[in-house]
Amino acid sequence: MKKIIEGWLFNRIETFGDKKYNHIGCEGENKSFGDFLAQFVPQVGMRRKVRFTIETLDK
Repeated sequence: MKKIIEGWLFNRIETFGDKKYNHIGCEGENKSFGDFLAQFVPQVGMRRKVRFTIETLDK
């Protein structure tokens, strides 16, 4: 599966209970954009080997 999208990557700390996790995600203006990464691993706990090619659009 190959998809080309434009949006933003973010890096933030999420806290669940007493544990903190580094959360890398993506977001965009399109509401369905939030599901972009989830389509590769649709089930909770699922793990899949992937290859990402990322190009920054700003300087």
